[in-house]
Amino acid sequence: MAELIPYLSPQEQEAILDGPALAPPEGVIPQFDNPPNNNALAHGVLSACVAISTVCLLIRAYARVFLFKQLKIEDYLIVVAYANYLGWIVYSFLLSKTPGYFVHQWDLHLRDMIATVLYIHYAGVFYSITLPLLKISILIEWSRMFVPRGTRNAFMWACYIVITVQIMAMIGIVFALCFVCIPYEKIWNITLKGHCFNKLNIDIGAACVHLCTDIVILILPQRPIWRLQMSFRKRLGVSVFFSLGILACISAGFRLAVTLTYAHQPDQTSTFGPVIFWATAEMTCGFVIACLPSTPKILKDHGILRKMKKAMRSVVGLTNTTSKGTASKLPISSSTNPASTYRKLGEYGEYGVEMRNIKTSESTEQLRFENGHAEQGILRTTRVTIKEEYAKDVDEDVLNPNAAWNKETNV
Repeated sequence: MAELIPYLSPQEQEAILDGPALAPPEGVIPQFDNPPNNNALAHGVLSACVAISTVCLLIRAYARVFLFKQLKIEDYLIVVAYANYLGWIVYSFLLSKTPGYFVHQWDLHLRDMIATVLYIHYAGVFYSITLPLLKISILIEWSRMFVPRGTRNAFMWACYIVITVQIMAMIGIVFALCFVCIPYEKIWNITLKGHCFNKLNIDIGAACVHLCTDIVILILPQRPIWRLQMSFRKRLGVSVFFSLGILACISAGFRLAVTLTYAHQPDQTSTFGPVIFWATAEMTCGFVIACLPSTPKILKDHGILRKMKKAMRSVVGLTNTTSKGTASKLPISSSTNPASTYRKLGEYGEYGVEMRNIKTSESTEQLRFENGHAEQGILRTTRVTIKEEYAKDVDEDVLNPNAAWNKETNV
């Protein structure tokens, strides 16, 4: 029916556009005025994803500008990706106005679908630019991180291959979306004459490409990580940190599943919501993966890691003390002479064991454990002074220290 609209008279077109966008089920009356929706859920999901992506971007920007004081090509790519991501978010919010999330298509006028298709089209274009740029920036940074300068290894070539695939996918998908209909405006304006291809095939193909590359990016850094010269515990921590890509794989997998449902569902306005949500989550995961490697640098330079370690040590020490049933009492000296008692400062400046003087009559043989426990701290310090003297003869000549003290003389 929609294919015949351009060939109808203006009056007939208006009559059809004022009708329902989809024939309602038997016994269902269309609700064109204020149809039920779930825009609150959409606003919550979109707002949360924007907040996470923005915080991650600000963390990376702070680290690059104020700590590293150097911007590289991947930083600019992430900024461009974020600008396109905001474009996606804007059109996703516009969809809550027309037609609304989880609104049945028979509760809409056919003319409302013009704006709906327009928003979905431009949102898809921004998505197809944002995700490849994020993956390219991640791979460029990883190739610089794991590939020694001046060397070419398998990891580098694998990164370059995936980067090439992403560049080709970005150009090809955006080109296909923009030329799915001729003329261009017919993509959303069903009253224009022209010809269109099946856009849903492009959406499914794009989802498959992104899922496959997400899996490759997840696996790619694991081999060089486990070949690093560090302890098993540290390698495990780095491996887990770089395994955050599994979140992107999960989002891409669900996005492909809901896209397939959306493609084969006549009531498409009630099913595009999950597609928007999972696509937004996939891009948000991309920002997390691209930006969080800068977090340790910020935590270290601002002493946050040191404070966290101190707090953890305090908690562990308190637990151990409680479990033993005895607490080590380390009172601060109440003497009026601040130099009468000394303490060893811990790694983070906390008070440690008491360092006291021993009576001069005590010797190392006399040191004993009190109450069966060894005392903590420095128990004794010994100063050794070595003095070397040389004898002189009557002529004030220094005698050889290795020679005999008495010389035999002939009479």
